[in-house]
Amino acid sequence: MAFREKIDWLSFAVILLGFSAYFWIFPYGVGDREGMAAQAGLLIALAIIFTIVMTTAATLFAVMRPRDANAPADERDRNITRRASGFAYYVLIAGLAGCFALAHITRDLVLVLNAVLAAAVVAELVRLGLQIRFYRTGA
Repeated sequence: MAFREKIDWLSFAVILLGFSAYFWIFPYGVGDREGMAAQAGLLIALAIIFTIVMTTAATLFAVMRPRDANAPADERDRNITRRASGFAYYVLIAGLAGCFALAHITRDLVLVLNAVLAAAVVAELVRLGLQIRFYRTGA
């Protein structure tokens, strides 16, 4: 498995697990100021954990195969990234359109902001998932 594919797999898993936990906890206790502070703290903790896990794993992968890690992206890598990003863009636009509709239906700013976050997370998971699929199928 190539370095970029390993990073994509790890990113997919970390984002999926981290934000699954975040959105599982989200509905509880957000109605008050302390709930919003706890939610902000959870987002900060997730960012720190993501940074530590991804940096450690990327360093480990690079040490194991330095030639692969330092290789510039070839035409296939750029094509895979471009195609996956194109699909994810439409997912993001659809999600944000839903967020605009939600903003008109409800006046709950926390809910709308979390919907925007969810749209971005889903779009990123689509991008990473498609990149993994394209690496696997050789597309």
